[in-house]
Amino acid sequence: MAEVRALGWQAIACPMLDITALAPVAPENFRAVLVTSANALPALRDWPKDRLLVAVGSQTAARARQAGFINVEAADGDARALTAFCRMRGITGADVLLASGEGYGLDLARDLEVQRVEVYAACKRVTLPEDAATALRGRRVDSVLLYSGKTAEAFRDALGVEDVTALSAVRALCLSEAI
Repeated sequence: MAEVRALGWQAIACPMLDITALAPVAPENFRAVLVTSANALPALRDWPKDRLLVAVGSQTAARARQAGFINVEAADGDARALTAFCRMRGITGADVLLASGEGYGLDLARDLEVQRVEVYAACKRVTLPEDAATALRGRRVDSVLLYSGKTAEAFRDALGVEDVTALSAVRALCLSEAI
């Protein structure tokens, strides 16, 4: 929110997912760990901070560095880019771990032939937060910023008929083409 406001936008928080951390993951003998979301980082708290961590994008990489990881690389922001990045650098195989959310990363794990562990759950909210709904229905929303496909789905599913009508003049700003 602070970054969006610093760019001059009047932002209203509209979180559409509730994130629940699952059990931490023991580092075992993995030479690298892949993360598609900063939500995976709490599960890696016991990992050696010099172990290679490959993040989906620069924001997740920055969060990994803030968590103390020192050997961090970043792809260009989506699963397709992460797959290409890992293939190009030979970061594939059973000695690489993908830490992801429940139901996320299945194709990525298969394509890179890595092991996968679910470290967080993302549950959709069923209604818009009241201040966001009021702003949307009052036609005071210019744009909606969508961070993930699951966020976009939850947002869409939470809309009522009146909300859908109000969206006709609203831009969708997506962090990737996949969204």
